[in-house]
Amino acid sequence: MKFGESPRKIWHSSADLQSRFNRLNSRLNRLLILDHVWSHLVGNRGKFWVLKAVQKDTLYVQVRVAVAKNELTAKKTQLIHELNKHFDTPWIKRIEII
Repeated sequence: MKFGESPRKIWHSSADLQSRFNRLNSRLNRLLILDHVWSHLVGNRGKFWVLKAVQKDTLYVQVRVAVAKNELTAKKTQLIHELNKHFDTPWIKRIEII
């Protein structure tokens, strides 16, 4: 610490830490959780179903093989339900195949 500089704030509770987070951090945390949960849900199909983007409530997935596209189309509602279990409020409402 330099002379005349105010000392860094020391956290005494989780409320102090939580007040420091901003909206960008919470959005990044949601994306990290989504990526982690997606990789566990799709398992080996991850090489055919690539998570490309999220815009508002829509998840964009690139499918590399036609057979995998049919399988993803059949499992869309189940995947949406499983993904939304990990968030406080349901976030994903649609899955679009690109």
